[in-house]
Amino acid sequence: MSARLDTPVLIVGGGPVGLTLAGELGWRGLPCTVVEARTGPTEHPKATLLGARSMELYRRWGITERIFAAALPPDINYFITFSTRLTGHELYRITSPSIRDTTERPPEAVARWRELQWSPFYKTQIGQQALEPVLLDFVASHPNVTLQNGTRFLGHVEHADHVEAQIEDIATGARRTIRARWLVACDGGGSGIRRSLGIRMNGRGRMRPNVSFYFESDEFLTLHGRGLGNLYFIFAPDSFGVFTAIDGVRRWTFQFYFLDPSRATKDIDPAEVLSRAMGRPFAFRLEGVQHWHHHQSVARSWRSPGPEEDGAGRVFLAGDAAHLFAPTGGVGMNTGIGDAVDLGWKLAAVEAGWGGDGLLGSYEAERKPIAVRNSVISANNSDKIDMVMDETPPEIEEDSPRGARLRAAAASRIRWMARQFNSAGTHLGYRYVDSPVIVPDGSPEPPDDPTQVVPSTWPGSRAPHAFTGADTSLRGETTLDWFGRDFVLVQTGEADGAPLMAALQRLRAPVTCRHVEQPWLRPQFERALVLVRPDGHVAWRGDAPPADPEGVARRVCGHPEPGVTASEARH
Repeated sequence: MSARLDTPVLIVGGGPVGLTLAGELGWRGLPCTVVEARTGPTEHPKATLLGARSMELYRRWGITERIFAAALPPDINYFITFSTRLTGHELYRITSPSIRDTTERPPEAVARWRELQWSPFYKTQIGQQALEPVLLDFVASHPNVTLQNGTRFLGHVEHADHVEAQIEDIATGARRTIRARWLVACDGGGSGIRRSLGIRMNGRGRMRPNVSFYFESDEFLTLHGRGLGNLYFIFAPDSFGVFTAIDGVRRWTFQFYFLDPSRATKDIDPAEVLSRAMGRPFAFRLEGVQHWHHHQSVARSWRSPGPEEDGAGRVFLAGDAAHLFAPTGGVGMNTGIGDAVDLGWKLAAVEAGWGGDGLLGSYEAERKPIAVRNSVISANNSDKIDMVMDETPPEIEEDSPRGARLRAAAASRIRWMARQFNSAGTHLGYRYVDSPVIVPDGSPEPPDDPTQVVPSTWPGSRAPHAFTGADTSLRGETTLDWFGRDFVLVQTGEADGAPLMAALQRLRAPVTCRHVEQPWLRPQFERALVLVRPDGHVAWRGDAPPADPEGVARRVCGHPEPGVTASEARH
């Protein structure tokens, strides 16, 4: 007899990844419960960047305007500066589109920044402390989502058909048990759930140490006179690090880099560090200090082994519990958001009855390679920054011919290193290779370039973006708006999609058909028939109906072939 459940899905951790998963489940109609020790949003802006793909995913929920409102001012161009000290010599500068450029998309902006051709969005600078309230509001708007803040997760016991979790009210000490069919660990890099499962991390592991100072200052912006940027890198040898704009007015952070991994980061005077990086003392109020490390670590397994012999447990890892990054590239939180959406639609499909066991088995098969890819890209970016900083001599600050020559040489190295900030390919170009729930077509895989996007419907790729009408601002419709909730069969030619539609409907999978009428859109999809999944990734494509529509439907919905058990399909 099955245990009585308190909730289908229990999410441990209410940061951006846990809230995104809760939002995805609530939006899809699946009840869930979130357990979080904090009583409100984080106060420290740990992560500060939403990539274009994350914004595309949030667009489905209708919250991007609220995110923009909480981000940096909309009319200010994002730029990154590289200086000896903030009031010293500027070595190099990168300019990026403002939020206004992104939303209105004037022709000159689209021509200048090619990233605007690949997505409706660019990078959005927003601190985690400002993003979480937006996500909390969205999650709270779904009555099927229960938020239990001020609650500590104590441990769990996994059974064949459910998970029992022990939780504690931090204020009262009252304890109780929650029974759920699934448990998702979004409990951060030090994940107690991952440790309790005995899951180790692979990769380079912990890299160099850093200290982050979060501070308020009314004179910071006017004192250095470089204008409002999103990142200000400091290359003076005693002050390597980066200032980050949090609200663009009075809230900032400084990440102080320790290139020597053996150095201790304790007992550091914030006033001394910040004054050196600025180049002169200035008034500030310290809001918080965090000691942390760059990482390149990915969990060996993203799912518990379970109590049965088939190795398919009921506990999943997501976000920092599954992977730890260096922040260079702004990919860590965004990778976690991708985890949440991938796992979210699959849990909802299984709970709705049309998704097979193979869907949940595909979560690790799809997301773990992306975490490895993105964490390696981030670590390589960090290595390049460290190399340029380490090669910067103290004499670079001299007001002399020697100093000028050293600054010119440093600027040349920085230009080479700074190509990493053209990261659209990292955020948008990932694809699910060899996924058990995607049907390959034997065609060559498009290039995977971190700096640029090669739009394609190659199976496993994100479906391509193009505006469907004359309005190319964010008010206009894009092809991405067709996708995100159900399967969509895109038809660009005369090929008959009815057999595949019927096969999916027999499995009770939600599917609609989209006939492309606009001639300029048809080449974007490359084939006459393209099946796009509920997460916007291509599941199958062809110029003719599939020879075995039942087989295609079963595979993309995670059902084993007839005569094959679920356990055999997983292995």
